[in-house]
Amino acid sequence: MKATSTVAKIKIDNSYMGGYLALPREAPRGGVVVLQEIFGVTPAMRAIADDFATEGYAALVPDIYWRMQRDLDLGNGEDPAQRQAAVDFSERFDERVGTTDICSSLEWLANYLKQSSRPGLVGFCLGGRLAVRSASLTEVACMVSMYGVRLDSLGEEIRKARSPMQFHFGENDNHNPMVTINRIREIVTERAAPNDEFYTYPDAEHAFYNRFRTDRFNEKAHRLARSRIVSFLRQHIG
Repeated sequence: MKATSTVAKIKIDNSYMGGYLALPREAPRGGVVVLQEIFGVTPAMRAIADDFATEGYAALVPDIYWRMQRDLDLGNGEDPAQRQAAVDFSERFDERVGTTDICSSLEWLANYLKQSSRPGLVGFCLGGRLAVRSASLTEVACMVSMYGVRLDSLGEEIRKARSPMQFHFGENDNHNPMVTINRIREIVTERAAPNDEFYTYPDAEHAFYNRFRTDRFNEKAHRLARSRIVSFLRQHIG
């Protein structure tokens, strides 16, 4: 199923947050909000949204840095100067305010689709952390966190979320050592939610899912994770 794309404008107070909206050619089976890595709404994030659109989902990538700078694109981490700039943006980013903006993007997509099923959330790195925070604050059909950072500090949010949750980590993740991953696994197990899923990938690094990240991309892990994400979305959306 081929995809098309358009620009979204999500009204917030007297302004708006932009976004990239990928759409299937046929009527969407549901919606998913895709949350970026630290580098902005990059071609990599847009390509991931396009992938979800080919599976039949309307996929929205909100421009969560919009309060600091609109339409930021700092590549994929290969360039040291751009990587440091992305780190600086992520450290200045107000997660509390940003999470409310993400909740607004979920409402925008739900209203756009006018379907009975709520949208899902899929986040990467920083977005994987924000997906957990957002799922603890508002109703979503399901949540997928791809190598979310510092999730061991979000035990309360993980326990509070009512939606099914799916987690993915590479076992060679330099931002999430195995001791951290195992602590997150313990928190998820304590939730005792029957539809939760937790996966790790041998030999995979942080950002292993990003096809544009040539130094980290792991095709085998990407293909397996993608099949698991799509299956999870089909179980819980639409």
